[in-house]
Amino acid sequence: MKETPKHVRQGIRRRAEMLRFLARKVGEGETPPTVRELGAAVGLSSTKSAHDHLRKLEAEGYVERSSPTGSRSMRLTEKGWEAVGRVPMMGRIAAGRGLEAVPTEGESYSLPAELLRARSGRRRYTLRVVGHSMTGARIEDGDLLVVEEDEDPPDGSVVVALLEDGDEVTVKRLYRAGNMVRLVPHNGDHREIVVSAEAVRVQGTVVYVVHPPTS
Repeated sequence: MKETPKHVRQGIRRRAEMLRFLARKVGEGETPPTVRELGAAVGLSSTKSAHDHLRKLEAEGYVERSSPTGSRSMRLTEKGWEAVGRVPMMGRIAAGRGLEAVPTEGESYSLPAELLRARSGRRRYTLRVVGHSMTGARIEDGDLLVVEEDEDPPDGSVVVALLEDGDEVTVKRLYRAGNMVRLVPHNGDHREIVVSAEAVRVQGTVVYVVHPPTS
């Protein structure tokens, strides 16, 4: 087998370093770096070389820029987050009622690579829990949920569900009964939600719960 040329291996390594640096900056809520700052962070003294690597990352679908001339407009795509072992934080979700899922720009969370692999044609993302209705299922306020897109999971699954009458998103255990749907909490202080199947849309299944360390 023909060995990959050294300069090609170096380029691949440099672009991987750029992805990790960008993920760290954006994931910590900081302003995206300029191309010059991105290049300097990975040992490139030439801004032109940094631009060349960035264009390759864009062409391969790892990075995109909202403005081709904007110095701080770069961000990782979903493919880019997966490449560095992170998933985007899509927002907050109510473990209870009365709170919508709220987009959380720029936040991400590191996870083992095997937890990011969704079934073909689907994706995974994370949501932060707000509320206490699922404590009996070991889903606590402040936990992170890894969610895989799935509109038709089996009964008994813990799901992310959109209640279409009020655009409210919640996490509950799903059961069906004829043309009705029961969204069952795991806390005796909370009532189950019973609605018609037409009034709820299941968005995904909770496949993993991350308990952030307490300070």
